[in-house]
Amino acid sequence: MRRNSVLLVLLTVLLSSALSMVFAQTNTPLELNMIGNGTGTYSAPVGQKTQLKIEILNPGPADVFLIRGYVYLDPDLSGNWQLTHSEDLGNFHLAKLDSAVWTFDLSMPSHIQAANLTNNLPQVELLMKITYAIDGGKQQSEAAPFLLSVPGAVMHTDYSPYMAVLGLVLMVLGAIIVKNVKSQSKRKTHH
Repeated sequence: MRRNSVLLVLLTVLLSSALSMVFAQTNTPLELNMIGNGTGTYSAPVGQKTQLKIEILNPGPADVFLIRGYVYLDPDLSGNWQLTHSEDLGNFHLAKLDSAVWTFDLSMPSHIQAANLTNNLPQVELLMKITYAIDGGKQQSEAAPFLLSVPGAVMHTDYSPYMAVLGLVLMVLGAIIVKNVKSQSKRKTHH
């Protein structure tokens, strides 16, 4: 359980770093947060439309104008992100410390693979990207990943940690067997 948590944290850090490079972030002021009717994981069942809400906060120092929102999914866990929703945000103005809520309908594909991260709950990572202009016209973007539970998705379990443990156990057993065989053959030689 602890190892899976560490792997999840490492995966999130690596993904965030990769996304920063992919979307060429340059000291962007926006903060993106998924909001909902409570705490815990957000859910989007396979083959259904689900309404999601993203809070977009401008902590400053400059005013920003929201241009477009994008939503990406990796439906087969191959690292190939696919655009699943895009929407014009109408150059919505956010002054310093202002926030806006972007509400949109996400159509979850009927065939999607999800990671078995915790408690056999299939989860995918949803990538949100907001393009905006800083007061003066310079366009930038902010991207953030969010975990989304996907009831009905095909679960993919990463067996590599289990395989490593199994390999270690087999090596130890093999060493014990070889040692026993050698000690028995020495005993036979001495008799």
